[in-house]
Amino acid sequence: MMKSVAILGFIGAVGAGAALLAMRKTVISGKVMEADLLGQLEAKGITGVSCDPEIPITAEGATFQCRIAANDGSTATIGFTMDRGAKYTTKVIADNPAPARETDTVERVPPSGDPWNN
Repeated sequence: MMKSVAILGFIGAVGAGAALLAMRKTVISGKVMEADLLGQLEAKGITGVSCDPEIPITAEGATFQCRIAANDGSTATIGFTMDRGAKYTTKVIADNPAPARETDTVERVPPSGDPWNN
């Protein structure tokens, strides 16, 4: 009899633990997603990625935002949707183009009246 009560108590404790674990939110660390995206985008001139600190995952996938910086000084905020197969769809939320660079001014010789000498 005592053995049956102990077995039932153990089964109940395991079931309660499983129920608690099932209720917890599943999240991806933003740092992990930043490193993954930077590795994928570095060859395209991206120098920095900063994502939400915690990215919740649901049965459909995950939705999050990242701030992207490029080597030309431009930045953008991108909304990502990741499906269950880890495929991304993106949407530009805000972008800041690269700051204007000073161009080297080249002094040109003013055109003359000779059409063969211009």
